[in-house]
Amino acid sequence: MIKTQYKVNVIKDGALWFIQVPSHENIFTQAQNIDEIEPMTREVISLMLEIPEDSFDLEFSFASDKSPA
Repeated sequence: MIKTQYKVNVIKDGALWFIQVPSHENIFTQAQNIDEIEPMTREVISLMLEIPEDSFDLEFSFASDKSPA
């Protein structure tokens, strides 16, 4: 069975990682460290779309809020 893949934008801002799923404006969360990013993302997608956490794949895109000096 082919799983749905969700693109995920992750932005580091200070001590936090902000996580947003562009295909669903209302799906976003945050993580305190890099190890929490995937579990937090899976949890919020699962809760918002009412689907099992293991029923989809994730494609992460990382960015920084820092502008070049």
